[in-house]
Amino acid sequence: MKKIGVDIDGVIADSQPVIIEKLNQLFEKNYSLKDFMDFNPQKMFGIDRKQLDEVIMQKELEIIEEAVPLPGSVEILSNIFNTCQIQIVSARTTAYIGQTRDWLDKYKIPYHGLQLLGQHDKRSCCQDLCVDLFIEDSKKNADQISSCGIPVLLMDATYNQGLLPQMVTRVYNWNEIRDYISNHLLTHTTHY
Repeated sequence: MKKIGVDIDGVIADSQPVIIEKLNQLFEKNYSLKDFMDFNPQKMFGIDRKQLDEVIMQKELEIIEEAVPLPGSVEILSNIFNTCQIQIVSARTTAYIGQTRDWLDKYKIPYHGLQLLGQHDKRSCCQDLCVDLFIEDSKKNADQISSCGIPVLLMDATYNQGLLPQMVTRVYNWNEIRDYISNHLLTHTTHY
């Protein structure tokens, strides 16, 4: 059975609109998703990237609870559950394992394993799990994971534009993820 690593936020969970809403509330702004095409936290909110990350960490539980699944994610994960082992690997804080399980259960998202790392470098976890493919939304994470010889599907977002390494493929929705898994992963031998 092929093993697929899957990130949560930005891949299964539509977290970006919730994060934008929280930032708007905190800084009394009125930005929308289209304003994040060339995201500059210093210019938009008067904070640097480190301060932005701190704000998101403070609001992490609200973001977890308020996000909804991206279109197609639940159905397609359900469809591949019996042919692929689904390992969810997230940078979420480990303290939110219970809330994350509750969210996955609430939306009936199937998985075989759940890893909350509390940090963004997922390379060693992906290698330990022997994943054959990883689905990610962070370009930096995708670059790191692919450097280990693991193909990555990068879910398109305003914040992950730019050139991609050879083993990273940009996808725009869960139908493209399903097609890639069907055409590349389930019909070919693994890359190991």
